[in-house]
Amino acid sequence: MVTDTYPSTHWSVAPEAPAGTNATNWKRDALLAVAEVVVLAVILVMALLGNGLVLVVLLRRRRHHNPLHQFMLNLCLADLVVALFQVLPQLVWDVQGRFPGPDFLCRLVKYLQVLGMFASSYMIVAMTLDRHYAICCPLQAHRSGATQRCNSFVVSAWGLSLLLSLPQVFIFSRSEVAPGIYECWGNFAESWGLKAYVTWMTVSVFILPVLIITVCQVETNRTQQNPAEPASRWVRSGPPASPPPARGGEVSAAMSKTVRMTLVIVLVYSLCWAPFFSVQLWAAWDPDPPQNGAAFTLLMLLASLNSCTNPWIYSAFSSSVSPELRLLLLCRTSSQRRGSLPNDSTTTHTSSLKTSLC
Repeated sequence: MVTDTYPSTHWSVAPEAPAGTNATNWKRDALLAVAEVVVLAVILVMALLGNGLVLVVLLRRRRHHNPLHQFMLNLCLADLVVALFQVLPQLVWDVQGRFPGPDFLCRLVKYLQVLGMFASSYMIVAMTLDRHYAICCPLQAHRSGATQRCNSFVVSAWGLSLLLSLPQVFIFSRSEVAPGIYECWGNFAESWGLKAYVTWMTVSVFILPVLIITVCQVETNRTQQNPAEPASRWVRSGPPASPPPARGGEVSAAMSKTVRMTLVIVLVYSLCWAPFFSVQLWAAWDPDPPQNGAAFTLLMLLASLNSCTNPWIYSAFSSSVSPELRLLLLCRTSSQRRGSLPNDSTTTHTSSLKTSLC
């Protein structure tokens, strides 16, 4: 028997109305509702525009793809999932005032909303792990093959995201919150269910990925400051199947730039999502949280800004995507540009060098 039901705000499982409040008596602040719609609309346009443009550029350059481009392409897809299946449904929901759909649509929307969160987070983790492996274990990275390894990371990130999003299908449903009034609500059979689920989501989507990324970044930076250590691994492991990567100066510069880019993406991710999960934990564990406050509500909405920033961060660090993006914005084609495609300091152009950085 269900003992507790909680309405959903945004893509969270925390209550929108205070627990125990009669759904028919609880009223939304009109001004706050307008602010929610405006913020969601701006985020939706920014996310679709940024990720759409960068995705087009990456697809145009598919013959020049290196593994980093592959990661960013999938990160753009994950962020588009956030925009189309997380922000857009919530925008429609807020405009309508109540969830406008049957039970199947309620469960599907809730599944896709969390899928975008997992996919975006885990794709950043996958990219960080790949950079760490390439820099800290160059021999193993050289032998394993860049494309196969990157594909494995990408498939693992999407697979885990699809699997870990499944609880949403069973928690949320179209429920009768008052006589004749139906809403897409989260139902928990035990009183502690909400606390357990919000805590689990915080750990799996935010805390654990940030810990993994932090450990990888620290070790990667340590290895870059002590380049003799990875080189010694070539010697300890015996003669490699092919010679170690050459052009050390170019390798070091490219490695440094990709690590800096990953670090910026991670910092922005943390800044965007830390307030959201803090509010979620507060709403779940505090018996009387200020859930109707403007700051409380807007902090949860602003988490989606992370999906707006990722494509522009990558463009800023990529010397090949940036010119292509400018040409696209100016409605020009790459054939109108003089010379060949510029070298991307986040990519490589020889097979041995590409293997060492991917």
